Amino acid sequence: MPEKPKKQPPERDPPRLPEQPEGLPRPDPVAAREMVLEGSPIEEQALADLDLSGERIGSLTISGSVLERVSFANCEIGSLRLRDVRLTGCDLSNARIRSFEATRVEFIRCRLVGLVAPKSQWLSVLLDTGNARFAQLNDSRLRRCEFRETHLGEAVLSRCDLAETRFAQSILRQADLTGTRLKNLDLRSDDIEGIQVAVEDLRGARISAAQALELTRLLGVVIE
Repeated sequence: MPEKPKKQPPERDPPRLPEQPEGLPRPDPVAAREMVLEGSPIEEQALADLDLSGERIGSLTISGSVLERVSFANCEIGSLRLRDVRLTGCDLSNARIRSFEATRVEFIRCRLVGLVAPKSQWLSVLLDTGNARFAQLNDSRLRRCEFRETHLGEAVLSRCDLAETRFAQSILRQADLTGTRLKNLDLRSDDIEGIQVAVEDLRGARISAAQALELTRLLGVVIE
């Protein structure tokens, strides 16, 4: 009997933004900076070319907004809440976020290198053509998310909930996924060389023949 096609995870929900987000109000950089640092909620705004690198931000809530070329690099953020937000060309490298919730958020060509945000709660989040190398997202709930052409080399994704999440043409080389169940994940287009994962957590994942050969090291066998 022919093999039944495997059920695909549900599609990610995109941000609920205006059809023409370029029409959103654009506060000047000085006003936008004050809003962020004061912790004022940002709703239906467009922020662009804003450098907040190295700042300490207690709490920040952004909804229905677009951010372009905004830098949070090396920031310390107590609480970050994003809902229906698109970030393009933004930088969260080496930022430390104690509590990070994101719903229907898109990171397009963003840098998250060395981001420290354990126990994050993400739903329907897209990372597209980004760099999240060395990111620490351990113990996070990353449900119905999508990692598309994203560099996650040496990232820490241990003990994560990846239910209904997709990876496509991404780099997971030497990433740590120990304790993360990979059932129903299709990793055939991804680079998983040197991935750290337990054998039992691989059960039900879809991998290529070449990847299977690479993963025989987990069994402690030598193929000659």
